[in-house]
Amino acid sequence: MSLRYEQQYSLYKTRKFLRDLLHHTTRPKTVTEISDRAYSCLRHFPHLDETGKPVFSQDDFECPKIPNES
Repeated sequence: MSLRYEQQYSLYKTRKFLRDLLHHTTRPKTVTEISDRAYSCLRHFPHLDETGKPVFSQDDFECPKIPNES
């Protein structure tokens, strides 16, 4: 079971990874690099409920601030 901050950071990393795939300057160069980053993103990815919303763990830890990218 992942902690809430790990799950939130996983969502952030996944968003950054998908954006990097779209741009030729930041795109991973090898299949191994792509699969390593994909595994890293999915390792703590939160489960989704039947409506598709993430279900975060119910721990008591305060989540650190994740940078907001546009």
